[in-house]
Amino acid sequence: MPWPCRGLFDRLDNVPGCAKLQAPTPPLRPHPGRAWGALVPARNAGVAVALLLLALLAGPNPGIAEEVRGAPQEALRFTDADGGVVLSSDFPGQWLLIYFGYMHCSDLCPTGLSVLANALAQIGPAALHIQPLFVTVDPERDRGSELRRFAEAFDKRLIGLTGSLDEIKRAAAALGVSFEKVAQPDASYVVDHSSGYVLIDPARKGVRALRFAEPHLLAAKLIAVLTAAGTPLGAVNNIGAYR
Repeated sequence: MPWPCRGLFDRLDNVPGCAKLQAPTPPLRPHPGRAWGALVPARNAGVAVALLLLALLAGPNPGIAEEVRGAPQEALRFTDADGGVVLSSDFPGQWLLIYFGYMHCSDLCPTGLSVLANALAQIGPAALHIQPLFVTVDPERDRGSELRRFAEAFDKRLIGLTGSLDEIKRAAAALGVSFEKVAQPDASYVVDHSSGYVLIDPARKGVRALRFAEPHLLAAKLIAVLTAAGTPLGAVNNIGAYR
């Protein structure tokens, strides 16, 4: 699929209307359990998926693809690309599927968002019950129309959200996500952040941290969770493959 233009990934170019490029080349070596914003490129695109798998499974509990925790009691607050306030209590009746990352992330964020979009495509009508959200861990740079274009380049349903640094920190802490700004020698910076997906139920009572590097595994987990909750799935193609 075509990827967002260079301005969304390259710190040196934020000019609107730039030409679309192919997917950024994958890194050679991530920090265990975390996704780095600027990594050495590799030639084989499959390396990015392999590294995402390692990053997702090398967190606090290696090998555990799912963790369950209680949702925060107070609604989390964000800002959308138009400057409007968005709360985690919005989207009534919808599951929230959240990915924390940032627009200048070289490889793992685009790969993770592509996995999310592919998984939603696989479950077809069942995805109508899920609202995907991209929450930036780089609110200093990720705002406005570029944030919208970045999110929609992966899936038109994906909403890009930013906010104040305090709001993003609060949301990340409440949902078990960590991130840290790391200065670079050239006076720029990257954001070191944990990688994974957060699934919040429609009642906003339960939070599941999911670590899957392949779309069909994420799709199967979404089908399982929705089925267990009694959510109608609709006519999902080849649903037996996900059970």
